[in-house]
Amino acid sequence: MKKTHWLAVLTALVLALGILGIAHAEIIPAYGEGQIGLQAVVLCEELTVRAEPSSSAQAVKKLHYGDKIIAQPQTGGWAACFLSDSVDEGRAGWVNEDYLAIDPAWLRTEAKTPVYAWNDTMAPKVALLDANTTLPILKDDGEWLVVSLRGAAGWIHQENYVAAASEAFVSPADPAVSPVAGAGAQRQNGERFEEIIMLEGMPETVHYEHVVSEDLGIEIDYDYELFVRRTEAGLERFASSYDSVQDPMDYLELRRSAEDADTVAASIGATLSQEYDITVAPYTLERAGNCTVINADVVKGTNQMASVLQTVYIIPAGDGCIVATAHMAIESSEGFGRRISYIMNTLELTDVQGE
Repeated sequence: MKKTHWLAVLTALVLALGILGIAHAEIIPAYGEGQIGLQAVVLCEELTVRAEPSSSAQAVKKLHYGDKIIAQPQTGGWAACFLSDSVDEGRAGWVNEDYLAIDPAWLRTEAKTPVYAWNDTMAPKVALLDANTTLPILKDDGEWLVVSLRGAAGWIHQENYVAAASEAFVSPADPAVSPVAGAGAQRQNGERFEEIIMLEGMPETVHYEHVVSEDLGIEIDYDYELFVRRTEAGLERFASSYDSVQDPMDYLELRRSAEDADTVAASIGATLSQEYDITVAPYTLERAGNCTVINADVVKGTNQMASVLQTVYIIPAGDGCIVATAHMAIESSEGFGRRISYIMNTLELTDVQGE
């Protein structure tokens, strides 16, 4: 995303609201130029830092949604990435500017604030922000602000951050708000609908199909235009439509295990550790809740990114767990990795065995 300055407009808005005495959100102006560059925040689930300003250059590090860096934008859409204020020690590599908000202004809520799927108060509400939530502002569109949410861009109307947000949040499970992904039991198996998500730093409409798997005890939405579904006993696979159906490289695969999540995580971690330097961390999916994520993306004993990347989500489900494995070639990991992250955030547990 190219650098855009909102300072003058936003400062005027803050002053005007302050005079009226009705402001219920604080807009924090962009910080501006620092010692070595501009503050930037990562907008996508996973962003590759590369050794040179090229998508074919060696991958040296992964950043994640919400990570803050210092960026020096250059020509060609790439920015030098620094992880500290030290020019010599903080330099990490190069990142694609399209996946950053560079020197953004910020919205900090002071009351419950609804976020809409698009710039219409009749649009579905995709989130209800708590007080003291801080989000980067992507765009000022007059009466609306576009902010970055983890799974999408969202729109906040001026009335909702000028006056206290008193109206109740409409759950995405409400049939009246059908365009929202992850509607769970309110959607029928095979039902198709549209959703707005964040790709390449901008809102994009994608086309989802709702899947109900009684075998796994889950419901999930997948992008049917870019993924092909394949169902087998105890397994759901969503593979890239550009791949071989029988032997895909880029896919998301879900299965159920009767073993508990900790046991499965230890076993998978031990297997992946034979080829990769792995990281294991707790994670929270938007609908399925807490889980463990194992990232396998660095060749064991080296600092080099592997040619095949794997991310495994282990989600407790009753006495067992759901294991979701994202398997991607490094060349396609940025695009498909983001889409798979959005798909995983629609996952819901339904008929949980053992409960």
